[in-house]
Amino acid sequence: MQINDAIIYATHKLNSSNSRRVDSEVLLCSVLKCNRIKLYAYPEQKLSDTDQKTFKKLVKKRSEGYPVAYLTKQKEFWKHTLLVNENILIPRPETELLVEKSLELISLYSLKKVLELGTGSGAIAIAIASEEPKINIKATDINNDVLKISRKNAELYKIKNIKFIKSDWFTNINADNYDLIVSNPPYISNDDPILNNSDIRFEPSSALVSRDSGLDDLRKIICKSRAYLKDYGWLIVEHAYNQGVKVRELFIKNNFTATTIKDYNELERITYGKLL
Repeated sequence: MQINDAIIYATHKLNSSNSRRVDSEVLLCSVLKCNRIKLYAYPEQKLSDTDQKTFKKLVKKRSEGYPVAYLTKQKEFWKHTLLVNENILIPRPETELLVEKSLELISLYSLKKVLELGTGSGAIAIAIASEEPKINIKATDINNDVLKISRKNAELYKIKNIKFIKSDWFTNINADNYDLIVSNPPYISNDDPILNNSDIRFEPSSALVSRDSGLDDLRKIICKSRAYLKDYGWLIVEHAYNQGVKVRELFIKNNFTATTIKDYNELERITYGKLL
Protein backbone atom coordinates (compact mmCIF):
# COMPACT_ATOMS: atom_id res chain seq x y z
CA MET A 1 0.00 0.00 0.00
CA GLN A 2 1.35 3.39 -1.06
CA ILE A 3 0.54 6.73 0.59
CA ASN A 4 -1.94 7.57 -2.15
CA ASP A 5 -3.61 4.16 -1.79
CA ALA A 6 -3.85 4.62 1.97
CA ILE A 7 -5.64 7.96 1.60
CA ILE A 8 -8.08 6.50 -0.94
CA TYR A 9 -8.73 3.54 1.38
CA ALA A 10 -9.39 5.78 4.37
CA THR A 11 -11.63 8.29 2.58
CA HIS A 12 -13.74 5.36 1.37
CA LYS A 13 -14.01 3.91 4.88
CA LEU A 14 -14.84 7.33 6.35
CA ASN A 15 -17.53 8.20 3.83
CA SER A 16 -19.92 9.32 6.58
CA SER A 17 -17.51 12.00 7.81
CA ASN A 18 -17.69 15.58 6.54
CA SER A 19 -13.91 15.84 6.94
CA ARG A 20 -12.91 12.43 5.63
CA ARG A 21 -10.02 13.63 3.47
CA VAL A 22 -8.48 15.72 6.24
CA ASP A 23 -9.11 12.98 8.81
CA SER A 24 -7.42 10.44 6.54
CA GLU A 25 -4.36 12.60 6.04
CA VAL A 26 -4.03 13.53 9.72
CA LEU A 27 -4.25 9.89 10.79
CA LEU A 28 -1.70 8.85 8.19
CA CYS A 29 0.68 11.60 9.28
CA SER A 30 0.40 10.41 12.87
CA VAL A 31 1.43 6.91 11.77
CA LEU A 32 4.26 8.04 9.48
CA LYS A 33 5.33 10.84 11.86
CA CYS A 34 5.35 13.42 9.11
CA ASN A 35 3.43 16.51 8.00
CA ARG A 36 0.78 16.59 5.29
CA ILE A 37 3.17 18.17 2.79
CA LYS A 38 5.07 14.89 2.64
CA LEU A 39 1.90 13.00 1.68
CA TYR A 40 1.59 15.18 -1.43
CA ALA A 41 5.30 15.18 -2.18
CA TYR A 42 5.74 11.39 -2.00
CA PRO A 43 2.38 9.79 -2.89
CA GLU A 44 4.07 6.61 -4.14
CA GLN A 45 6.02 5.94 -0.94
CA LYS A 46 5.12 2.51 0.45
CA LEU A 47 3.89 1.89 3.97
CA SER A 48 5.49 -0.88 6.00
CA ASP A 49 3.25 -3.78 7.06
CA THR A 50 3.26 -2.46 10.61
CA ASP A 51 2.27 1.03 9.50
CA GLN A 52 -0.52 -0.38 7.33
CA LYS A 53 -1.97 -2.33 10.25
CA THR A 54 -1.73 0.65 12.60
CA PHE A 55 -3.32 2.96 10.05
CA LYS A 56 -6.22 0.61 9.35
CA LYS A 57 -6.92 0.28 13.08
CA LEU A 58 -7.04 4.06 13.44
CA VAL A 59 -9.32 4.40 10.41
CA LYS A 60 -11.67 1.76 11.85
CA LYS A 61 -11.91 3.60 15.17
CA ARG A 62 -12.49 6.89 13.37
CA SER A 63 -15.24 5.28 11.28
CA GLU A 64 -16.95 4.44 14.58
CA GLY A 65 -16.89 8.11 15.53
CA TYR A 66 -13.82 8.14 17.75
CA PRO A 67 -12.31 11.65 17.72
CA VAL A 68 -9.19 12.19 15.63
CA ALA A 69 -7.57 14.11 18.49
CA TYR A 70 -7.78 11.06 20.78
CA LEU A 71 -6.40 8.80 18.05
CA THR A 72 -3.42 11.06 17.39
CA LYS A 73 -3.08 12.17 21.04
CA GLN A 74 -2.84 15.82 20.01
CA LYS A 75 -4.91 18.81 18.95
CA GLU A 76 -4.08 22.14 17.31
CA PHE A 77 -5.21 25.20 19.25
CA TRP A 78 -4.14 28.81 18.80
CA LYS A 79 -0.46 28.51 17.71
CA HIS A 80 0.21 25.27 19.55
CA THR A 81 -0.05 21.52 19.11
CA LEU A 82 -1.31 20.27 22.47
CA LEU A 83 -1.19 16.82 24.01
CA VAL A 84 -4.64 15.42 24.79
CA ASN A 85 -6.08 12.13 25.98
CA GLU A 86 -9.47 10.64 26.78
CA ASN A 87 -9.61 12.42 30.14
CA ILE A 88 -9.45 15.83 28.52
CA LEU A 89 -12.00 17.90 26.62
CA ILE A 90 -10.79 18.44 23.06
CA PRO A 91 -10.15 22.19 22.48
CA ARG A 92 -12.60 23.72 20.00
CA PRO A 93 -11.96 26.47 17.41
CA GLU A 94 -14.71 28.65 18.90
CA THR A 95 -12.84 28.71 22.22
CA GLU A 96 -10.16 30.75 20.46
CA LEU A 97 -12.71 33.60 20.61
CA LEU A 98 -12.45 33.38 24.39
CA VAL A 99 -8.68 33.77 24.07
CA GLU A 100 -8.98 36.66 21.60
CA LYS A 101 -11.35 38.63 23.82
CA SER A 102 -9.27 37.91 26.93
CA LEU A 103 -6.14 39.21 25.20
CA GLU A 104 -8.04 42.31 24.08
CA LEU A 105 -9.15 43.02 27.67
CA ILE A 106 -5.62 42.39 29.00
CA SER A 107 -4.19 44.85 26.49
CA LEU A 108 -6.85 47.55 26.84
CA TYR A 109 -6.94 47.59 30.64
CA SER A 110 -3.37 46.48 31.49
CA LEU A 111 -4.61 43.41 33.36
CA LYS A 112 -1.88 41.49 35.18
CA LYS A 113 -3.42 38.72 37.31
CA VAL A 114 -5.51 36.08 35.55
CA LEU A 115 -7.36 33.04 36.89
CA GLU A 116 -8.53 30.28 34.56
CA LEU A 117 -11.06 27.83 35.97
CA GLY A 118 -11.15 24.32 34.46
CA THR A 119 -7.99 24.40 32.37
CA GLY A 120 -8.13 20.88 30.87
CA SER A 121 -5.31 20.63 28.33
CA GLY A 122 -4.17 24.10 29.34
CA ALA A 123 -5.18 25.43 25.93
CA ILE A 124 -6.64 28.76 27.06
CA ALA A 125 -4.02 29.57 29.70
CA ILE A 126 -1.14 28.59 27.41
CA ALA A 127 -2.51 30.66 24.53
CA ILE A 128 -2.89 33.73 26.76
CA ALA A 129 0.46 33.22 28.50
CA SER A 130 2.32 32.81 25.22
CA GLU A 131 1.00 36.15 23.97
CA GLU A 132 1.41 37.97 27.30
CA PRO A 133 4.53 36.55 29.00
CA LYS A 134 4.60 39.30 31.67
CA ILE A 135 1.22 38.50 33.22
CA ASN A 136 0.66 35.93 35.98
CA ILE A 137 -1.86 33.15 35.42
CA LYS A 138 -3.24 30.57 37.80
CA ALA A 139 -5.02 27.69 36.06
CA THR A 140 -7.13 25.15 37.90
CA ASP A 141 -8.54 21.71 37.29
CA ILE A 142 -10.17 19.18 39.59
CA ASN A 143 -8.32 16.21 38.08
CA ASN A 144 -4.65 15.50 38.87
CA ASP A 145 -4.17 13.38 35.73
CA VAL A 146 -5.47 16.23 33.60
CA LEU A 147 -3.14 18.68 35.32
CA LYS A 148 -0.18 16.47 34.44
CA ILE A 149 -1.04 16.93 30.76
CA SER A 150 -1.61 20.68 31.04
CA ARG A 151 1.75 21.05 32.78
CA LYS A 152 3.43 19.00 30.04
CA ASN A 153 1.86 21.22 27.39
CA ALA A 154 3.16 24.33 29.13
CA GLU A 155 6.63 22.77 29.38
CA LEU A 156 6.58 21.92 25.66
CA TYR A 157 6.36 25.62 24.84
CA LYS A 158 8.56 26.78 27.75
CA ILE A 159 5.67 28.71 29.30
CA LYS A 160 6.83 29.96 32.69
CA ASN A 161 4.05 32.30 33.81
CA ILE A 162 1.32 29.76 34.62
CA LYS A 163 0.84 28.08 37.99
CA PHE A 164 -1.38 24.99 37.76
CA ILE A 165 -3.49 24.23 40.83
CA LYS A 166 -5.81 21.36 41.73
CA SER A 167 -9.12 22.97 42.65
CA ASP A 168 -12.85 22.38 42.28
CA TRP A 169 -13.61 25.81 40.87
CA PHE A 170 -12.66 28.20 43.71
CA THR A 171 -12.14 25.60 46.45
CA ASN A 172 -8.34 25.96 46.67
CA ILE A 173 -8.12 29.55 45.45
CA ASN A 174 -7.49 32.45 47.78
CA ALA A 175 -9.43 35.67 47.35
CA ASP A 176 -6.48 37.21 45.56
CA ASN A 177 -7.86 40.23 43.72
CA TYR A 178 -7.67 38.93 40.16
CA ASP A 179 -7.96 41.30 37.24
CA LEU A 180 -9.56 38.68 34.98
CA ILE A 181 -11.28 35.32 35.47
CA VAL A 182 -11.64 33.11 32.40
CA SER A 183 -13.56 29.84 32.09
CA ASN A 184 -14.94 27.37 29.58
CA PRO A 185 -16.94 25.25 32.03
CA PRO A 186 -19.27 22.30 31.38
CA TYR A 187 -22.49 23.72 29.93
CA ILE A 188 -24.35 20.90 28.16
CA SER A 189 -27.62 19.66 29.66
CA ASN A 190 -27.51 15.98 30.63
CA ASP A 191 -30.51 15.24 28.40
CA ASP A 192 -29.07 16.92 25.30
CA PRO A 193 -29.17 14.40 22.39
CA ILE A 194 -25.76 15.60 21.18
CA LEU A 195 -24.23 13.54 23.99
CA ASN A 196 -25.30 10.36 22.23
CA ASN A 197 -25.40 11.32 18.58
CA SER A 198 -21.97 12.75 17.81
CA ASP A 199 -18.24 12.31 18.36
CA ILE A 200 -18.68 14.20 21.63
CA ARG A 201 -19.96 10.99 23.25
CA PHE A 202 -16.35 9.83 23.57
CA GLU A 203 -15.28 12.89 25.59
CA PRO A 204 -15.40 13.02 29.41
CA SER A 205 -18.89 13.92 30.60
CA SER A 206 -17.41 15.73 33.61
CA ALA A 207 -16.00 18.33 31.20
CA LEU A 208 -19.22 18.62 29.21
CA VAL A 209 -22.32 18.15 31.34
CA SER A 210 -23.75 20.44 33.99
CA ARG A 211 -26.98 20.24 35.97
CA ASP A 212 -29.90 22.63 35.66
CA SER A 213 -30.07 22.60 31.86
CA GLY A 214 -26.31 23.09 31.65
CA LEU A 215 -26.27 26.27 33.76
CA ASP A 216 -25.20 24.98 37.18
CA ASP A 217 -21.43 25.45 36.81
CA LEU A 218 -21.82 28.74 34.96
CA ARG A 219 -23.99 30.00 37.82
CA LYS A 220 -21.43 28.96 40.45
CA ILE A 221 -18.59 30.68 38.60
CA ILE A 222 -20.51 33.89 37.91
CA CYS A 223 -21.87 34.17 41.46
CA LYS A 224 -18.56 33.42 43.21
CA SER A 225 -16.27 35.42 40.94
CA ARG A 226 -17.20 38.66 42.72
CA ALA A 227 -15.23 37.56 45.78
CA TYR A 228 -12.07 36.90 43.77
CA LEU A 229 -11.96 39.88 41.43
CA LYS A 230 -10.61 43.37 42.02
CA ASP A 231 -13.03 46.24 41.80
CA TYR A 232 -13.89 46.65 38.12
CA GLY A 233 -12.27 43.28 37.35
CA TRP A 234 -13.43 41.23 34.39
CA LEU A 235 -15.13 37.86 33.94
CA ILE A 236 -15.38 36.00 30.62
CA VAL A 237 -17.03 32.62 30.01
CA GLU A 238 -17.94 30.32 27.16
CA HIS A 239 -21.48 28.88 27.08
CA ALA A 240 -23.96 27.07 24.84
CA TYR A 241 -25.48 28.83 21.84
CA ASN A 242 -28.91 28.96 23.54
CA GLN A 243 -27.75 30.17 26.98
CA GLY A 244 -26.83 33.76 26.11
CA VAL A 245 -29.93 35.37 27.60
CA LYS A 246 -29.70 33.48 30.89
CA VAL A 247 -25.94 33.99 31.20
CA ARG A 248 -26.36 37.74 30.67
CA GLU A 249 -29.07 37.75 33.34
CA LEU A 250 -26.67 36.01 35.74
CA PHE A 251 -23.95 38.55 34.98
CA ILE A 252 -26.27 41.50 35.62
CA LYS A 253 -27.76 39.93 38.75
CA ASN A 254 -24.23 39.60 40.14
CA ASN A 255 -23.26 43.22 39.41
CA PHE A 256 -21.44 42.68 36.12
CA THR A 257 -21.96 44.39 32.82
CA ALA A 258 -22.82 41.82 30.15
CA THR A 259 -21.87 41.59 26.48
CA THR A 260 -22.13 38.47 24.32
CA ILE A 261 -20.02 37.58 21.29
CA LYS A 262 -21.20 35.29 18.49
CA ASP A 263 -19.03 32.47 17.18
CA TYR A 264 -18.08 31.66 13.58
CA ASN A 265 -21.55 30.20 13.02
CA GLU A 266 -23.23 33.40 14.25
CA LEU A 267 -24.32 31.68 17.49
CA GLU A 268 -24.02 33.34 20.90
CA ARG A 269 -20.97 31.73 22.53
CA ILE A 270 -18.88 34.07 24.73
CA THR A 271 -20.15 36.45 27.40
CA TYR A 272 -17.94 38.91 29.28
CA GLY A 273 -18.44 41.73 31.73
CA LYS A 274 -16.89 44.12 34.23
CA LEU A 275 -17.62 43.97 37.95
CA LEU A 276 -19.33 47.20 38.98
